[in-house]
Amino acid sequence: MPLTPFHFSPGLLTKVFGPRSFWLTSFIAANVLIDVEVLYYLSRDEPPLHRYLHTYLGGSAAGLLAGLLMWCIVMIIVRWMPAGSRWKTRLNQTPKTRLLNQSLLAGLIGGISHVFLDSLMHDDMHPFWPFATGNTLAGVISVPALHIGLGLLGLFSLILWLLLREP
Repeated sequence: MPLTPFHFSPGLLTKVFGPRSFWLTSFIAANVLIDVEVLYYLSRDEPPLHRYLHTYLGGSAAGLLAGLLMWCIVMIIVRWMPAGSRWKTRLNQTPKTRLLNQSLLAGLIGGISHVFLDSLMHDDMHPFWPFATGNTLAGVISVPALHIGLGLLGLFSLILWLLLREP
């Protein structure tokens, strides 16, 4: 994807209809982290742009790392929050290992979905590396159709999230 926010659409939809415990921040962090690889190779003008993090193995690792980092950040932020904060109370009532698992799972889902969506449009990817090379999904759907679909899904999900979220 030329713009990482297209990748956020499945996460928003999961946040709307999935469990309350889905960490959208970890999902988003995984997607951003994976596209740092593209920015790096793009800035150096070194094709191919989609390398190790754009494989299911690399995307999964990046997703787990993003989930771990987001969990650490939240644990630090919670310490600074006022004692009466509803969010702080809810987080303190949930076992830390459960929060960690929720964050790791959201990051993992973000990493895997990123690789899948990018494999639909980038023929320089090898999503199953190191087990196989090539990308048979590239071109299955046109790039404009993919962008429009993900954009509409994101808009639809954002509207639903705003309408259905708890105050």
